[in-house]
Amino acid sequence: MGLFSDLLGAAAAAVKTVIDIAADVASTAARIVRTEYAKLKEKYRNVDVEGRRKERFEQLKDVNDEIIDLERKHRRDGRLSENDQEQLESLSRRRRELRGRIEAAMEFEVAGDIVDNSDSYAPNVVNHDSPNELTRLGGQVVMGKQCAKCQRPMAIRWRTDIRDPAIADLFWGCTGFFFKDQNDHPACKHSESFSDQDIRLFGRIERPGMELPAERLTKIVLTPATAEHVKGRLRDAIGEITENYLCPVHHERMVLKTKAKAVDLLDLYYLRCARCDQIVKIKSATQLDAVLESYSGSGLFSA
Repeated sequence: MGLFSDLLGAAAAAVKTVIDIAADVASTAARIVRTEYAKLKEKYRNVDVEGRRKERFEQLKDVNDEIIDLERKHRRDGRLSENDQEQLESLSRRRRELRGRIEAAMEFEVAGDIVDNSDSYAPNVVNHDSPNELTRLGGQVVMGKQCAKCQRPMAIRWRTDIRDPAIADLFWGCTGFFFKDQNDHPACKHSESFSDQDIRLFGRIERPGMELPAERLTKIVLTPATAEHVKGRLRDAIGEITENYLCPVHHERMVLKTKAKAVDLLDLYYLRCARCDQIVKIKSATQLDAVLESYSGSGLFSA
């Protein structure tokens, strides 16, 4: 369990984006985070948290290399020896452990951001018709929301043909869906509708443009002038990794890519795992805002 899920009963904590909490009063949440962050900061005062996180990403790559080799061996031979099976199980446990440590470091950074910029955080209830604060998180790292069936992380999802989803279109999908068993079937298909708690947010309030209706945002980003501006801002980011989007299977940082034949700006960008075919389509204006912030430090309307 991480900082927010331990202390605040978090349903979801997305890196540097939003904290979804059970607390009714923002000042109470901020006070708890401030107190616990101070303790952790003192505990790790001689630790380079950012450097440690990067080191664990490198360790994760090595673990994935070994897991992939064993999986190939299994496909080739149809079985694994007892020693190989034990090694695979040990490596899988190590991968889960590294994922947890990486997410803990990310939560530590979010806590620091809340402490340093407390005036920028406030409670909010998501608009049912234009849930921009939630659709921004589509495909992002989400911590603290676990599947009730298998305890894997869950992700915010909606049908790919919907560009301006309402709350009714969103659901929590288990990332176990992306893990395939020996018969190439999803390891877990569990999904959940959004609850009242899931739409009670405590997060950053300074996101220009996110107060607009989703349909209006879509029209704005699809205008030729805006589209060219966005392409220019993301030109140097193509092929680069980001920690805000991690592969649900390998948990490695995903890479920003573009389609060769895109219909428009909201069909152009996607993130892909370097290990497998897992992708995150950037199919909404709010997701595009989040991608811009991930790579350039500011969203659509705050360049």
